Amino acid sequence: MQVAIDWIFFDCFNTLIDDFDQTGEELALQPVYALPAEVGLYESAAEFRQDYHRWRNQQWQTEHREIEMGDRYQAVLHDKFPAMPLTEIEKIAAEMVKRFRVCYQKSLRLPDGVQDMLQFWQGRVRLGVVSNFYLQGWPTELLESFGLRSYFDFVLDSAACGWRKPGRKIYEIACEQAHIPAADRHRVLFVGDHLLNDVLAPQQLGMQGLYFDRSQVRPTYAPSTQGVATITGWHQFRSDFCQT
Repeated sequence: MQVAIDWIFFDCFNTLIDDFDQTGEELALQPVYALPAEVGLYESAAEFRQDYHRWRNQQWQTEHREIEMGDRYQAVLHDKFPAMPLTEIEKIAAEMVKRFRVCYQKSLRLPDGVQDMLQFWQGRVRLGVVSNFYLQGWPTELLESFGLRSYFDFVLDSAACGWRKPGRKIYEIACEQAHIPAADRHRVLFVGDHLLNDVLAPQQLGMQGLYFDRSQVRPTYAPSTQGVATITGWHQFRSDFCQT
């Protein structure tokens, strides 16, 4: 693949920062999902997790507005227990968010070669981050905690802007922040680990796309498909990949 680019937009999680265990299992969130069981609402953490994932998947099928974490947990509990006082639901959801902040951060680490890759591209093109996340500002805070924030001109997260990938609005907001007119979107390369969110959807808006294929280490991930530009490690992403 040879493309002329002025900007690289990166996804954040499982692209610049890895989470959970090496296979992508959410075991680190067990204390979060366990809370509704601890207070007697569910038989197990797995039962709440199932309800949460079902609710989340239904939301993703209908619209691309972001719903923050506390509101998600409240919605799941309200759907399950409609007669439960809202104040009790809010209290449980707030404690779950508190637990998440601790548990999730402990699961994070950098993928091999990411800092060397960013050092290589810094100054050659301009860099930004466009991330789905359900706590406002957390992509920025976590990039700062790993010493990566200074590489980027901007960090845009879905909780802060109200829209999530693959809906077109978040990409348009990113281009506005980068002062990129529609006619120049072909000079943006979007890079990430989600085939739809980070490659196919950006391409529909005129950007280039590069798939960071994690399927060899995370079995639930989709492997690359024919015709999609792909890397499997950051050492592969250098100047021979793009013309700037």
